[in-house]
Amino acid sequence: MRWKRLFASTALVPIAFTAWYLRQEPVAPPAGSEQMLVPKSEEVLAVYENTFGCTLYYTPKESGFSQDGGFDMTPESRSGLEGQKYPRDFLRAVEKEGFGRLKEPFGGKAYVRYAGGKWTFAEQAVDQNQAPLVARESCAIGPRHGLVKHNATLSVRSKDMPEEFARLRWKVTDTGSGVGRRQLDLYWGEDDPLGPGPRLCRPKGGPDKLENATVAVLR
Repeated sequence: MRWKRLFASTALVPIAFTAWYLRQEPVAPPAGSEQMLVPKSEEVLAVYENTFGCTLYYTPKESGFSQDGGFDMTPESRSGLEGQKYPRDFLRAVEKEGFGRLKEPFGGKAYVRYAGGKWTFAEQAVDQNQAPLVARESCAIGPRHGLVKHNATLSVRSKDMPEEFARLRWKVTDTGSGVGRRQLDLYWGEDDPLGPGPRLCRPKGGPDKLENATVAVLR
């Protein structure tokens, strides 16, 4: 998983919640958790405010890169890509995000992959367990994450977040050494990049900000 700049500040986690994750015993969520607008049919196990830095990762589409968009379209190849050439900025985005969707499949494979310093072609974008990434559902945490368990279901909400984004439910299925200890990396899906330069790692259709996120852990 790629290193990402955190968009939210961090804060100390209540001791009771830390103990809950260590004991795996339920602790009542704090007062005010109903503000998360979680349906009554969903049980809230814990709520964290300003504790996690939430970021997005995505699969950039080669078709979203163009000269008119300000991207560096210099054709380049990499060791492992069998001489096939792609726009330089597309390869840069793949290097940050892990996978990229090709305009035209090569050898029956529609994706290019960068992992562990190696380039290959792939049939689909997958997580660290080789399971397909699910758009607007898969979530990655760091390998030494001490608060959220693997396969946990999360609701993420922040002040400026679109309501439809707040309704999404995220499943912790992915991990990576580049994800911080207090970071949740949410998989947006396939999309065009927001722009060249530092915006290569931002999906065009994603929310502008994920600052001061409130994260609810659901049963």
